[in-house]
Amino acid sequence: MFIGIFTTLFVNYFFKHSKNAVIFTFIFNMGYLVVGSHICNRGTYDINWTTPYCVLCLRMIGLSWDLYDACKPEGQLSAVQKKSALYKFPKVLETLAFSFTPTAFLTGPQFPMRHFQAFIDGSLRPVVTLRKNTFKDRFIYNPQFRRTLVRFVLGYLGIASLSKLLTIYPADLMLTNEFQYEWSFFSRLLYIMIFGQLVLLRYVSIWLIAEGSCVLIGLGCTGLVHVKSPGTVKLPNTKTNTDSNSLTRDGPVLKRRDSAVDWSLADNHIKYHAELYDPTQVKLCEAPHTACANISLLRYIFATNTDDLVAGFNINTNRWLLNYVYKRLRFLGNKTLSRTISLLFLALWHGTHSGYYINFGIELLVVTVENDFLSILKNSKYNHFFYKTFVGRLISSICGKLHIYFLLGSPMVAFYLLKFHLWFPILKSVYFVGLWYVFWPVIKPVVKILLPPVPKSQLEQSSVQSTMNGNVTYVGDQLSKKQQ
Repeated sequence: MFIGIFTTLFVNYFFKHSKNAVIFTFIFNMGYLVVGSHICNRGTYDINWTTPYCVLCLRMIGLSWDLYDACKPEGQLSAVQKKSALYKFPKVLETLAFSFTPTAFLTGPQFPMRHFQAFIDGSLRPVVTLRKNTFKDRFIYNPQFRRTLVRFVLGYLGIASLSKLLTIYPADLMLTNEFQYEWSFFSRLLYIMIFGQLVLLRYVSIWLIAEGSCVLIGLGCTGLVHVKSPGTVKLPNTKTNTDSNSLTRDGPVLKRRDSAVDWSLADNHIKYHAELYDPTQVKLCEAPHTACANISLLRYIFATNTDDLVAGFNINTNRWLLNYVYKRLRFLGNKTLSRTISLLFLALWHGTHSGYYINFGIELLVVTVENDFLSILKNSKYNHFFYKTFVGRLISSICGKLHIYFLLGSPMVAFYLLKFHLWFPILKSVYFVGLWYVFWPVIKPVVKILLPPVPKSQLEQSSVQSTMNGNVTYVGDQLSKKQQ
């Protein structure tokens, strides 16, 4: 592991602010991990040096990108890159501490060096929010304490449940001839669905405990606070509720979409009144500590499509993949190609066994087809029924949930068993149900006939009506301003 750390530091020190340093760091760390996994892992989930190096590999690649971003003009950096760009080369001891953070070096989560530095120097958590004098403020209303307790309890409950359920639904049963040839199709499919959920539960439980430990020491702090004025002090509008118009998501997972503001960027007059901490004038409430969250339980439990499920699962690794791989492939000019390369990278990062590639390949196939189908449904004349009415939302939610459970069970079996001769007979016994979407190009024209688009006349009428409503709202706002 030290070989990867010192090689990354050496290359970036002597070739800093160079794209070649990023390329070398990327290839070296991935190659070192893949070769090590191929030599040391024998088709099972062995706990050895490659386990923490999976986490360390991404940290070293991200560190190299952050150093490279620091040399770019500020106008070329995204909002995320501005917050993670590393303008000062890190010291050796600092990098070792970043690499071997006790609560995050074994199973994650991922976070940039800038976040770790803010945690070390004490600037990550707003000092003003630490002024909690009463017992309720220190414990009951303390978001750090509550999140730590909830994560630990849920994580250990998950592990306790898993130890019992895996004895009832063992993987070995699926390898028997009785399961593959004598059980009915739906019985096999149901068993695979349950086993797939148990595989996911294993990761969820571990991530919850890891997140709880990170929140406990302060790494989970976002630096955001809720600033309210029950008194006479006027505060500016700080709402950040600007959702994307995605078809399947309500916006980025765990993004602050309320009155929370970044304390380091807050206006001076807010800080002035907050420093006085007069509860009759300014009320402060710390935002939830979600910086190290790797699982969004509500989104994971209530997801009704694959895209939502993926968005709430392994959040920090997916965010790392988005910022350091997917968005860096923008020069390709093709989102599908960028997504394919990103998932290939993710599969290779896990290892060289075929089960990984089947899992992520089916995920890519299902998400692509699902988004295409939802786009057709959203633009169809049945949009109002399925998205606005209670019965329609109930039907679509139940169908979506069953779709997730049954269709994604088989790739999770491949992900767990890894080797071709183990997972192939099981997927064959359920007729490769996860791969049925390869026939989508043939089915798509039929779906378009069954879900015809909204007539143009109706679209024009709704457009005119929304324009008129907008004009009325604008006039009303102007009149209210004049009255004031």
